[in-house]
Amino acid sequence: MVAQHRQSIPQDARVPSPPVPTARQLLLQALLVVAVVFLACGLGILTRPEHQLAAFWPTNALLLGLFARRPALASPAGWAAAALGYVAADLLTGSSLPTTLRLTAANLAGVAAGFLVFQRVRHEDRQLQHPLSMLSVLAVSAAAALAAGLAGSLSSSMKLGFLTTSGFWFSAELVCYVAILPVVLLAPAPSTLPQVLRERLARLRRHPRTVLPLLALLLTILLGVVIGGPGAIAFPVPALLWCALAYRLFTTALVTLLLCMWTLIAIATGVIDLQLRDDGPLPVISLRMGMALLAVAPLTVASVNAARNRLLATLNHAADHDALTGTLNRSAFMRRGRELAEHAQATGRPVVAMMLDIDHFKSVNDRHGHAAGDAVLTIFAQRMREHLRQDGLFGRFGGEEFAVLLPDLDTDDASTVAERLRHLASEPIPLNDGRMLDVTVSVGLASLSSPMRVDTLEQLLSQADAALYRAKAMGRNRVIA
Repeated sequence: MVAQHRQSIPQDARVPSPPVPTARQLLLQALLVVAVVFLACGLGILTRPEHQLAAFWPTNALLLGLFARRPALASPAGWAAAALGYVAADLLTGSSLPTTLRLTAANLAGVAAGFLVFQRVRHEDRQLQHPLSMLSVLAVSAAAALAAGLAGSLSSSMKLGFLTTSGFWFSAELVCYVAILPVVLLAPAPSTLPQVLRERLARLRRHPRTVLPLLALLLTILLGVVIGGPGAIAFPVPALLWCALAYRLFTTALVTLLLCMWTLIAIATGVIDLQLRDDGPLPVISLRMGMALLAVAPLTVASVNAARNRLLATLNHAADHDALTGTLNRSAFMRRGRELAEHAQATGRPVVAMMLDIDHFKSVNDRHGHAAGDAVLTIFAQRMREHLRQDGLFGRFGGEEFAVLLPDLDTDDASTVAERLRHLASEPIPLNDGRMLDVTVSVGLASLSSPMRVDTLEQLLSQADAALYRAKAMGRNRVIA
């Protein structure tokens, strides 16, 4: 019986399986992984002191972030392509094959561990949308760094001892993961990058003071170079927190990454002298772990600030918009209408007001129920919003009555717009039970072709409301100016 039941399921009712990538898509994905790994390895090798590990190794974190954002790349072909990128970069820079294979195994072990842990991270935490999201990223980073540290120490000669070697690997991996993963996870899509850059430049031109946190950060970095000492790595912290409060989350993540890269490379090359007496590995381990934990602070502050801004935006939207239709409520419409009026007064533009009332709406509730009435209001408002200009205002004044305010329209054009809205409202509205409901709307129109004064907004709406009552008295389903 069960088998017969399964066979009776229509083919189109089954859950569709994900499309199988073509050979060309697999090849392009593998080439992308190889290119990212190879180039990132080259960058890390450039920071490698002679006969030592790199001062900053971005490859593993970049690969993990890439696999986390695009899981389709984490296929067997993707992992093989990553291994090829590691091996090719190391061999081309003079490493022996046994050493290259050991390092590649350790690197991939860390990425694999991080990828497995990432599967249990919530989507909002991947986007650092929760105040504690950075702790999830830190946990992923620690798991990846621990796996790489264990694999790296087991595959090395362990001249410094197992614990010290593991700590050296762990600290180096941890700071890279913590600094790089947020940037990769939050980076805008390549197709939107030009638009994002234009918006940032436009904002900078409008508000030149937004560059002040960056200038403060550069000043503290310079002080660290000049003064040096163990406390030099903490000099930028106040400016970094200022950046976290002033900039968006991705910008803060990028600034934090650049600071970590600079600090580690500057210390490794002697640009920043920490004046430490002990030249052993323990101060290096301590420094790297300190940098990793330092990076958590501004990113956590930025996450909290972003969550706060989203909450405020949600509260402001709820305060200004009707809960059922999503349109402006009366108070928000009047407030923004006065702002539009001030602008019209300054520029000499005409303004048109419309009052719209759904005809016989009470009978809809009486005959079909309040759920049907809510559906009528919602669909009506959606249709009106889709066909009104973005520079106008549309709001619900109460019940089935709505208001529209549009600039730059004369009386003839306004009548044309009002007729179009009336025809849109008369299209049948589908109900949840499959029935189609016919409704009509009456429109009252008033316009001022002369420059509008702020204190005439209420008068203009009153004139449109009076025209609406004339339209209803003349039989409804019409536009009256």
